[in-house]
Amino acid sequence: MRDKVARALLSRLILSLAAGEILALALSQYLQIPHAKAMVATAILAIVALASFVLSLRPLTELFLNLSTALKAGNKPSDLLLKELGELGNALAVAWERWEKTFAELKEERVLLTAILERMAEGVIAADEHGNVLLINSAAAQMFRLPLDWSNRRVTELALPFGLLELVQRTMKLGTPQFGEVQLLHPEERFLDAYATPLIADGKRIGVLLVARDLTELKRLERIRRDFVANVSHELRTPIATLRSLTEALLIGGKDDPEVRDKFLQAIADEAERMSKLLENLLELARLEAGRREWRWQNVSASDCVAQVVERFKPFAERKGLKLTVRTEPDLTVRTDPEALAQILSNLLDNAVKYTERGEIAVVAERLETADGVWVAVHVRDTGIGIPPEHLPRIFERFYRVDKARSRQQGGFGLGLSIAKHLAESLGGKITVQSEVGKGSIFTVWLPLSKLE
Repeated sequence: MRDKVARALLSRLILSLAAGEILALALSQYLQIPHAKAMVATAILAIVALASFVLSLRPLTELFLNLSTALKAGNKPSDLLLKELGELGNALAVAWERWEKTFAELKEERVLLTAILERMAEGVIAADEHGNVLLINSAAAQMFRLPLDWSNRRVTELALPFGLLELVQRTMKLGTPQFGEVQLLHPEERFLDAYATPLIADGKRIGVLLVARDLTELKRLERIRRDFVANVSHELRTPIATLRSLTEALLIGGKDDPEVRDKFLQAIADEAERMSKLLENLLELARLEAGRREWRWQNVSASDCVAQVVERFKPFAERKGLKLTVRTEPDLTVRTDPEALAQILSNLLDNAVKYTERGEIAVVAERLETADGVWVAVHVRDTGIGIPPEHLPRIFERFYRVDKARSRQQGGFGLGLSIAKHLAESLGGKITVQSEVGKGSIFTVWLPLSKLE
């Protein structure tokens, strides 16, 4: 702005001097005034005229300087300044209003886009056509443990799994969407369903978008379903094969020997009972998962319920030489289904007796206060074989056995803990486990205070 004003003043000065020279020649010729005197008089007039012009330009220069300062600072020019600028000020006011409206719309769209991306369970990463990172949402940052400061980084610097980088590179090279399933092994096994697609704007490719969805839980459920079908088939196949062989043995002559006949008939009865228990457990589990079990809510003394269940298991514990003890706090009244609570404790005690060869089993009922609230907790503690840490996350799955051969010898199906877990959750509680190999396990049933009266 200042340069333009200076150039204007210089041009005005040159024009004034030229005009003065012409005027001086005219005066010296027509008025018979010496040329030198005419030049002096003309110069004085030109300087006065130029000074007047400069003084008239000073307010306008200050206006433009104030306008420039406001715009550089990103502030709206004052109403007084815009009014002094006249038509130019009116045009600037209209342009500024349109700019503010456009900026507000863009800001609102950005806030909405950010909110949507942050709420997505899928990981989203966007990069430009050169591979520079444009955007990473929270799900992607958590999923791939990416740094918080990802600006000025390239996609190849993010330490993404090789399969995902390959999808991005193929998309940038071919310009077409690419799909794939990626398996991660470290730090834990995970499965991702991912796709990369080009970003197009005004018909021009401006980058690439990578979206990854975690399929680990879905894969786990699929594995459980496959295992369930395989385990049911196996559990039924074994007793059916036994029944068939025993029946055939009786038919070919075993029935004629009273001792053999009685032994085989008892074996048939045992296998039939085993199949009946398996089907009852499966039906119970199906009712729980479908939410079709009928509940009988009532006030139950936790101490009495624990004592009754422990009394039933004392003969089994004594036959194995185990010490079974009970300790309960007084006045522990729980709002629950007594049959369901008894079944939970029975399943836990049944496992404790089966997998404890020596030592003792202790059942403790107490009131505990944790960060999650106040609970009534029933602990079943044994000195058995314990559970290896790698098996703990899966012990509540259907048909899951830590030691399959030992479990079948004990007559277990791998359904007891799964049923106990579903029952506890249906009662508004939960089951936790702590275990150490060779030292034993502690299973705890938690019922919240909200179920108490």
